[in-house]
Amino acid sequence: MTDEITATGVVISTMPIGEFDKRVVMLTGEYGKIHAFARGARRPTSPMLAGTEPLTFAKFKLRSGKNAYSLLGVEIADYFEDVREDFDKLMYGLYFLELASFFGRENLGAPGEVKLVYAALKKLAKADNEDFTPDFIRLVYELKLFNIEGFLPQGKDAGLSVPAAVYAVDYVERTDPLAVFSFTLADDAVRELRGLCNSYLKKYTDNNFKSLEMLNAKV
Repeated sequence: MTDEITATGVVISTMPIGEFDKRVVMLTGEYGKIHAFARGARRPTSPMLAGTEPLTFAKFKLRSGKNAYSLLGVEIADYFEDVREDFDKLMYGLYFLELASFFGRENLGAPGEVKLVYAALKKLAKADNEDFTPDFIRLVYELKLFNIEGFLPQGKDAGLSVPAAVYAVDYVERTDPLAVFSFTLADDAVRELRGLCNSYLKKYTDNNFKSLEMLNAKV
């Protein structure tokens, strides 16, 4: 007898399998990273066609198998159409997924990471002003993700010299992921925090993020 579960999260990536199937990777709050096969999901008439695309937030119905899950159904919560239709925003969104996936683990719940990705994509969809640019959203996202993963020290211990940067780190640490995108910073603080995040990316990741390479190539 197989077990069926329900999990809430975001589609990280997909890969075509055969003529009509997909291999889907999801990051979920309850079970962490899940690999599942979605049979028939590439058919134009499939009810899972849109729900198995990257950036899709949904409730997933799954059946556990010997080596992987089978995806039985998808209840879409947010498709983030505004992000998908803007190439620059899409690259940032895919980077958020790549970075979260790097730290994601199977059978280890990721409620904070899932909430953070959702909040970042929500903010990214509305990133049309000078204070909350996509790159600033990326900065806050990285800081909070490093905090969730246990890498980010308190502001006074992070080797920062700009008072606003110290305050920003402390604010990020004590704020829920859903509410963390709620402050702005002057350029000097942004530069110092960007240096901090770049050093953490180099220290704690060994992955070449394709979306980040594309973003950096535009600079």
